[in-house]
Amino acid sequence: MKSKKLLALVVSAVMVLSLAACGGDKGTEGEAAGTAYPGTADEDTYVVDFRAEPPELNSLLTSDVTSGDVLRMVISGLYRLDENDQPVPDLAEETTVSDDGCTYTMKLREDATWSNGEPVTAHDFVFAYQTICNPKTGSVYAYIVYDNLLHGNEVYEGTMDPSELGVKALDDYTLEVTFENPLPYAEHLFSFASYYPLNEKAYNEIGADVYGDEADKIVTNGAYTISEWVHEDHITLTANENFYDPDRCAIKNVKYLMLKDSNARLNAFQGGEVDVVNLTGDQMAQAEELGIHTESYVDNSVWYLQYNLQHKETGMDNVNIRKALMMAVDTKELCDNVLKDGSVPATGYVPTSINGGNGELYRDTAGDIIEPNVEEAKTLLEKGLEETGLTVEDLNKISLLTDDTDGARRTCQFLQEQWKANLGIEVTINQQPFKNRLDAMQTGNFDVVLAGWVPDYNDPMTYLDMFMTTNGNNYGKYSNEQYDSLLTQAMKESDFDERVSLLVQAEQLGIAEDVVVAPIYFQSTSYAVSDKVKNMTRTGFQEFDFTDIRE
Repeated sequence: MKSKKLLALVVSAVMVLSLAACGGDKGTEGEAAGTAYPGTADEDTYVVDFRAEPPELNSLLTSDVTSGDVLRMVISGLYRLDENDQPVPDLAEETTVSDDGCTYTMKLREDATWSNGEPVTAHDFVFAYQTICNPKTGSVYAYIVYDNLLHGNEVYEGTMDPSELGVKALDDYTLEVTFENPLPYAEHLFSFASYYPLNEKAYNEIGADVYGDEADKIVTNGAYTISEWVHEDHITLTANENFYDPDRCAIKNVKYLMLKDSNARLNAFQGGEVDVVNLTGDQMAQAEELGIHTESYVDNSVWYLQYNLQHKETGMDNVNIRKALMMAVDTKELCDNVLKDGSVPATGYVPTSINGGNGELYRDTAGDIIEPNVEEAKTLLEKGLEETGLTVEDLNKISLLTDDTDGARRTCQFLQEQWKANLGIEVTINQQPFKNRLDAMQTGNFDVVLAGWVPDYNDPMTYLDMFMTTNGNNYGKYSNEQYDSLLTQAMKESDFDERVSLLVQAEQLGIAEDVVVAPIYFQSTSYAVSDKVKNMTRTGFQEFDFTDIRE
């Protein structure tokens, strides 16, 4: 995240990260009516249901929301997002931008330290950026650095030395970052995990192969430290006494649970065992009847079907079969009768809340490019079977990969029923733990997967560039020279209107015509929060953040 990264589907349609048109919750102040649910007993700890195990906590490798949520709490970068999702200086005390908008020269604060006692310097950023731009590191998110930094692609491809990358330590506390082109979202990138610093000494001593896998296999420099990590159960963070601004910590300890069952979540909340839990649509009404304080926000995420275009034996290489599967699903019924949480049918891949430029929302400019149509889906399926020589029985071998949660199961059962009723195809559902699901996607071990994507920054590019040929998140192995060209042109285009036009063309080509993925819905997140919780930020770009003190 994923979006900002890939998401774990943990409740019917309630996850976190990026969606559309309602505005976001800008922080919970704990002013719930009544005191029926005061929360957990320890006044120094907030207990939050995280729902999924972070695959790892290595900022070079992370590509999912849960890992990003933890890293945001324990790592300080050049910038951070405030409670309004606006980038504000973190370690960068002063920033000067060149006249051409490409070079950022930043004076770093000198009182930040790593948990191993070493000072945080400009060299930590140089090491991090050079390391992520080394293909041996194996970062699926490397492109967000090498596609943007000067000489990034040449360094990644090995035709230039890493010292030529657009990042320099002018001295211990002066960092110079040069982009290939002016970026309207540069400060947003500086707040993103792939642009975090990395302590070279600790990384080498711990070892690249295990860095970030355990609480004692990572060094941090942020507002919190990782005091405990019991895999598949919980992670506990503790306020960092050596942090340069300790008053930003809302609470001494934050404990993230990993509850996978939605009923178990609500029961744990009612029993005073957890302070924040996501709710299904059915649970929202139940919670309100019980007097539980609830909140909702549009989270900017899109949920979609990712096709493996390499699997010819199940027809996934055929655009008409892929499109038939997309158009045969009544997404309105899914949102209204299964999810029931405010999520809305996807009308494209980029959600409705994402900016396009010049104050316009991208979706308003691009319009609706997909719409369910069962009769057309049947026609497309017949055409696809004729083109491939496959039969419906062959398509019955399709496996639908998803997370191992009750919400994921309900959503996939609905898809399963729709395809059987409308197309006569009987797919099987393959539920896996979130980490295993990501592994299967990265190794190409899937036919179709229900996946979610959250934005890294507020721009359509963070959604559309993931389907470029060389992108590490292009799990379906889509490759179209025209698509790549449109996005490459958009990356270099300074005129807002022309840039949006290129992005619209790319989305039309990749999603509506080539159907590299099938967008299903734009997500809304609803949750219960106890009366004790204050100063928690939950938005489409920050699922949980307790470092935005506003008092």
